[in-house]
Amino acid sequence: MKSIYQKTINKEIEIKGIGIHSGELSKLRLIPAPENTGIIFIKNNVKIPASIEFAKSFDFSTTLENQNEKIQTVEHLMAALYLLEIDNLYIEIEGNELPILDGSSKVFIEKIQKVGLKTQGKEKVFAVLNKEIVYGNEDKYIHAVPSEIPLFTYQAKYNNFIGNKSFSFNILKDSIDKISDARTYCFFEEVQKLKELGLAKGGSLENAVVFKDDTVLNPEGLRYNDEPVRHKLLDLIGDLYLLGKPIIAEITSVKGGHALNAGFLRYALEENAFDVIPASKINCLSKAV
Repeated sequence: MKSIYQKTINKEIEIKGIGIHSGELSKLRLIPAPENTGIIFIKNNVKIPASIEFAKSFDFSTTLENQNEKIQTVEHLMAALYLLEIDNLYIEIEGNELPILDGSSKVFIEKIQKVGLKTQGKEKVFAVLNKEIVYGNEDKYIHAVPSEIPLFTYQAKYNNFIGNKSFSFNILKDSIDKISDARTYCFFEEVQKLKELGLAKGGSLENAVVFKDDTVLNPEGLRYNDEPVRHKLLDLIGDLYLLGKPIIAEITSVKGGHALNAGFLRYALEENAFDVIPASKINCLSKAV
């Protein structure tokens, strides 16, 4: 996150694929947007801003809704846009859910990088945390502290294959490749339960890592030995971008998920915990350029 100017994409991109939960084919058109537009989804001519205000459901994914139009599983694309520093974009969707592709943000990023980014004339603004925030309970919580370093951490504490691992990402210094290709995952024992809930209809070993006991069922194995932790961090970054601005803070999620991520954002906003500051006024950005 080194640029102080807003960005969009150079030209339109079309992306097709199935939704992991709906199992239905959907099509996206990513369209360049003017300065100060933000990220806007469009479905059946209804605009659905990628904003925490419109985040309505968190059943194993993040769903946005406006005027009875819903869009499910936005987090992987939102993470891609955050990591690529894209501020302004229209996203037209045909379908109810974003394509899962390979289960990570990798394909979204590759397609965007292929057409390139356009630097715009207006300055970025950032949400700078101004106080310590703890949201959640003793078992699952998010802890955020003011910092000049935008550092995001996911801490796993599970009595299963994932175990007790953590992974941190400094968005000013670290390569996005460290987390962008980390895939979503589930446990074999959960699959039937998900299907009974009307979820995971499009799930397969091509778009998710599946664990059974201490075994990875995917023939190719894991991309990283801590791939689930990296994916949870990717989800966190995607959900945090529903604030509408990149964040300057140290944020640690302990066993968090989509509902906790959204709850944290809402609580922080209620507490007036973010100052909106132009990029040129933020010291760590000028040092990183």
